[in-house]
Amino acid sequence: MSYNRLKINPLKRHIPLYQSVMQRVVHLLVDGDFRPGQQLPSEWDLAAQWGVSQGTIRKGLNELVSRGILQRHQGVGTFVTQQNWDWGYYSFTEIPVLQQGRTERVWPVAEVLSLMLAAADEETAVQLGLKIAEPVWKIMLLWRTGYTEVAVDELFLPVALLPDLNVRFVRRRRSFYAFLLLEYDVLLDTAQQWLWQTALHPEIARLLKADMALPALCLGRLSQSVDGVLYEWRRRYLQLGNKSLQLSGAAAEF
Repeated sequence: MSYNRLKINPLKRHIPLYQSVMQRVVHLLVDGDFRPGQQLPSEWDLAAQWGVSQGTIRKGLNELVSRGILQRHQGVGTFVTQQNWDWGYYSFTEIPVLQQGRTERVWPVAEVLSLMLAAADEETAVQLGLKIAEPVWKIMLLWRTGYTEVAVDELFLPVALLPDLNVRFVRRRRSFYAFLLLEYDVLLDTAQQWLWQTALHPEIARLLKADMALPALCLGRLSQSVDGVLYEWRRRYLQLGNKSLQLSGAAAEF
């Protein structure tokens, strides 16, 4: 979809207008009209093009800024960052670089490995408020920085909420959170996160090229829609190696 066509088409009105603004911007990102490092048109220009108030544009952009997809530079404008919405806020920095007092932020890139129908295990059922063995979609993602495997994600989503996810997502293997916003009008927020030490399953260890004898880190993330419906339980297995995760600090750099 071209930028010109998006300027002509009206925003969706059956969802809050700021979410419709978010959808429009995400469309432009997915279709390559807005690229990493690129500056967006001004809020006034977008408001005029899309027929909404500047306040609505600002709220929609602020939501994407809070998720690290956009970044504001005071007195300059709003820019697209390198961050992947699905990954979250924590970038990598090589430990040797960190020891030199520098922070070169590196964002991983995801590869969709599989999407299949599965039965909810006890942990997934508890987190999503399901019955054990209730049907869920299971998505596997492999994250890399360059040619190095750094994480594997297991995503679990209730089939009852997304009955046709399999076909629709396989056809469009983009950012999963962007996919939900574009295809289902569902905006996800992190409800809770946990970090614990674990042993790797053989398949996870193989994907990460990791030693099963060594303990690994697992980040659990529970996400819900803006109206409080639980949509996703995600387990992320991390292989840090000589890398560190930046857990706080300035917003993502573009």
